Amino acid sequence: MNHRFTQFVQLVCLATLGLAAAGWGQADGKIAFISDREGYNDVWIMNADGSDPVNLTQGRHCISPAWSPDGTQIAYIFLDDYGQGRFGGEIWLMDADGGNPQQLTDDSVDKISLSWSADGKGMYYTLGWTAEMTKEANAGQRNGPDALFMTLDGSAPLPVNWREVPHFRYSTRSPDGTKEAIVVLGEKDHPDNLARLYIYDAREDEHSTFLRPNDELELSVIPLPGLPRNATVSDEIWVTRPTWSPDSMRMAFMSLTHPGLIWVVDIDGGNLVELTNGLGGRFPAWQPVVPPAAATSVESQSWGRIKSLLSH
Repeated sequence: MNHRFTQFVQLVCLATLGLAAAGWGQADGKIAFISDREGYNDVWIMNADGSDPVNLTQGRHCISPAWSPDGTQIAYIFLDDYGQGRFGGEIWLMDADGGNPQQLTDDSVDKISLSWSADGKGMYYTLGWTAEMTKEANAGQRNGPDALFMTLDGSAPLPVNWREVPHFRYSTRSPDGTKEAIVVLGEKDHPDNLARLYIYDAREDEHSTFLRPNDELELSVIPLPGLPRNATVSDEIWVTRPTWSPDSMRMAFMSLTHPGLIWVVDIDGGNLVELTNGLGGRFPAWQPVVPPAAATSVESQSWGRIKSLLSH
């Protein structure tokens, strides 16, 4: 075999292996979710088509799984006193495969939901309502929960306006920044009670906090007739926040049955599929897929060597 051709084949193989090692070829990402199929509300991950579900927390009651912006870690709230009258526990962090678990908080304060800051340097979280907070709300002195922001460097948490917390926005923005969407599972006064997907163009201001679409927005309203009637809630308005695929072409969301189920649908309403095989799943979170800098470096270096070889 020609020596130059042999070198060419070797370099192509090295480039391919390098790209694979750098995380390329995983454009669909994983979906994290909560499921009690093994007796605990564990954090699970599965492929984007629902295959290969893996239990990451192995016997923990958890809520609110949230991917880091680079897709390498998952934060969640561990309900250490589950069933003892407390709703939320401490915030934990682990690698995307469940390894290297770390406890980030230890303050015995009820926490009910969390989300990452866009730069990945900290997290927002909201606190459970106390009897005093409920009393204030009934008296018109409070219109939202307490919310905090903590950095990952161990600094003391700082109070923030709950309206600024990402997971309190009912709509979610697509990764490409062009669309926002919500899913309405049950619509009062609609005789067919179909679930509907609402999509609209993203605005320049912050994500919307409205509970359901209004007349000020130009909406695409897409019925989801393939969703079984028992997966929706009758005579009420129920909204669920979809989680977007990395390519902004699909969305996953949960239905409000028991056990909850996770569905995925194209942004045009097509290919509606239940991913959890009837085994239960809630709070889906789609892994961001960000090609690491190493991938670009491997690509340029490998093909640069190939071009250099072929030029001789």
